[in-house]
Amino acid sequence: MNEYTRREEIRWTLVTVFILVPSVAIAIVKLVVAEGPMVTDPKSIEAERAAKQAALDYKACVRAANQLGDEVGLFKKRAELARKKAEKDAKKDEKVEYEIPWTSARPVLKNAKTLETVKCRGATEAAVGKDDKAAAAWVAVKKAARTDDPGKDGKDQQAVAQKLLRLFEKAPVDQLRKQAKRADAQLADNVKQASTQRETEKIRAVLPTGLFPRGPAIGVGVGVALAALIISYISVRSASVRRGRTLVSLRRFANTPEAGLQAAAIVRLAAHHNGGEPGMVIGSALGGLIACVAAPTDNPNVFIADLFVAGSMGGLLIGLAAQWLIRTVTGVNRWRDRTKELGDIEKPTIPVALVLGGVTKGLEKQFLRYFEALPVADAATVVQKLAAQAEEQILAAADAAAQQQAAVHGSATWQPQGGMGGGGMPPHHGHR
Repeated sequence: MNEYTRREEIRWTLVTVFILVPSVAIAIVKLVVAEGPMVTDPKSIEAERAAKQAALDYKACVRAANQLGDEVGLFKKRAELARKKAEKDAKKDEKVEYEIPWTSARPVLKNAKTLETVKCRGATEAAVGKDDKAAAAWVAVKKAARTDDPGKDGKDQQAVAQKLLRLFEKAPVDQLRKQAKRADAQLADNVKQASTQRETEKIRAVLPTGLFPRGPAIGVGVGVALAALIISYISVRSASVRRGRTLVSLRRFANTPEAGLQAAAIVRLAAHHNGGEPGMVIGSALGGLIACVAAPTDNPNVFIADLFVAGSMGGLLIGLAAQWLIRTVTGVNRWRDRTKELGDIEKPTIPVALVLGGVTKGLEKQFLRYFEALPVADAATVVQKLAAQAEEQILAAADAAAQQQAAVHGSATWQPQGGMGGGGMPPHHGHR
């Protein structure tokens, strides 16, 4: 910075720094402390799924246990009837032999195989623990399940039927069925408990990562803002250095016929926009901040790190466009103040106040459009003429004011003869 840096440029540079630093700091803190939404614990979801599947799979065991209990009872009754009939028909001291209907033995074999194939004993004991009262029935089921299906051969069917009768004649099948019923109820209760845990057990989800992880996103977003600030600073310095070089080189013409060159340069430089790009800096800083603050962390489809980068870059472009729009709208509103500011620094031989006085207020834009199109020498001549015209107007106004004041003073000092309120002619000096 140097003495040719405008007060506006210094003020806007300070404003950008005061906006940039807290905005970037808040955005970084928001990114660092941002946490994902509370979601259901995947473990509880898996536990519920496993509980439901176990309860569903065990339904086959419950059906097989119930059917086995019913079929064993029917099977034993049929066997008992066949035995009694054979005893009744047998002669004295003759060995009693009887046939058990295979239609009553086949369902027993089928359900026993089902219980063993589905591994119902392990599932039952896993749900409600071991039951000594039902243990013998489970042993009978296991042995029966190992028996091969006899097919359609009558002898084989009778052999299997007799074996099943021996296995289940005293087996506590009712205890097995009760144990299976308790296990089914317990599994259903397990499902309810798992559902309750799934609803209550929450964990903090990891923030989703898009194009940028949080660390690189902070680096990119902050880098964009700092780059904009550096560019703005370089622009301000370049503009002030350019003004200085231009005006310092014209100081040698201050007391020469070309003195108008210095004043003309001041007028032209004052019409130029400010150096610096504060819109870029402010837009980048606020864009990143707004993106971080407004980003919903409870939405798994929103990537807050990517939004910060996009906000910084998008804000930079929006700020630059806003800056261009403001400069276009304001136009030459600050031209007179900027001209006086440079005039106070350079103090040219042709006072810039006279030049400004020669430009009609409200027509600054038209004047500058015409003035900047002129060659340097013609611009210097125009400045000299404007200053001369303004000086003539000032002198003319001063003469008119002096004459008016003299007239007012003369009328105030003249008094009529006879004193206050009297009339008559004024006295004649030297006449007695």
